[in-house]
Amino acid sequence: MFARTLALFVFVFIGFLEATPQAVSTSVDSFRIAPKTIHIKDNVARSLLDYTTSDELGLNQMFAPVGWTEPIVRLQFELRGIVLGGKLGLEFADGTRVFEKNEGFIVPANTKVRIFNAGAPDLHLIEVLRPAYTEQRTEVFDSF
Repeated sequence: MFARTLALFVFVFIGFLEATPQAVSTSVDSFRIAPKTIHIKDNVARSLLDYTTSDELGLNQMFAPVGWTEPIVRLQFELRGIVLGGKLGLEFADGTRVFEKNEGFIVPANTKVRIFNAGAPDLHLIEVLRPAYTEQRTEVFDSF
């Protein structure tokens, strides 16, 4: 079921592969999702296009500049995604993994991880969250 959902998601976003963050107008077309643009300040500013429509599934397109990193977090949701550009770094207690363009990744729920841009170009990725993000589902840590 998830593979089918992810395949549909990738198909829908093919047109966004070279996109840059921008506001999208709301449409009367009930099949179209107008994303919310979210600007986030971690160690540096990044932007997120949030296509989430329910608590069951989160859907984001993220753009993060060179040098961006999140703090160490434990997410109470599963995070899966696809790197569309740049390099994604995922640091776990047992080491760091780097994912390049066109590679998929998964962070199981309740896993401590530090997510960061691991390359020289800006990072561009798609994220699927099950269930969707809420602040209450994210715990921040100083160390692993």
